[in-house]
Amino acid sequence: WFFKITNYAEELLQHLDKIDWPEKTKTMQRNWIGKSVGTIIQFTIHDSQSEIIEVFTTRPDTLFGVSYVVLAPEHPFVEKVTTSENKKSVTEYLEFVKKETEIERQSTAKDKTGVFTGSYVINPINNERVPIWVADYVLYSYGTGAVMGVPGHDERDFAFAKKFSLPIKKVILQEGANENEELQSAFTEVGTMCNSNQFNGLNSEIGKGKISDELERIEKGKRKVNYR
Repeated sequence: WFFKITNYAEELLQHLDKIDWPEKTKTMQRNWIGKSVGTIIQFTIHDSQSEIIEVFTTRPDTLFGVSYVVLAPEHPFVEKVTTSENKKSVTEYLEFVKKETEIERQSTAKDKTGVFTGSYVINPINNERVPIWVADYVLYSYGTGAVMGVPGHDERDFAFAKKFSLPIKKVILQEGANENEELQSAFTEVGTMCNSNQFNGLNSEIGKGKISDELERIEKGKRKVNYR
């Protein structure tokens, strides 16, 4: 007998607190379920009125810090957004990724690899044009198969941006830090929003809800719960 266990993810999480299991085992179970509360954000492909790339993020408060969007190599939009000038490099990269295992692709110790498609998307919160890349650290099996690159506030994105000389924007300010100082590493904790227009000065936890509200208002996003 087979059944879709993901349909019971929330019920499993609720019952974990009532089960007499070792805490270590419960933690492993929670991590396996991998519940993430976040927002689906729609990035319109530049020069297109209707084509969109959706990303799932648990950090909508960092949306002003997006400097690129990454597609998983298996994403069906890769072929669609790759320009003729970039087709050779993208094709070669896709062949390279086919030789990697999923475990290798997720390794934090592995050197970041990727390739620019030649196309861009529009950030819905500020209408800024950002490049579309393809990279093996994004898996098509998780979320939407696309992520927004926020190097200032995500360690993987920081390493990727450093490798390919992409902009690193500071939009969450650590207590006591100067917003004009260059980031030496990704700041991933709760802080104060900056360089985020009308949301400046907000605690980033509050900012998550405010940005999500704005995306829903302009019909460019919606709240969502994901399970691994």
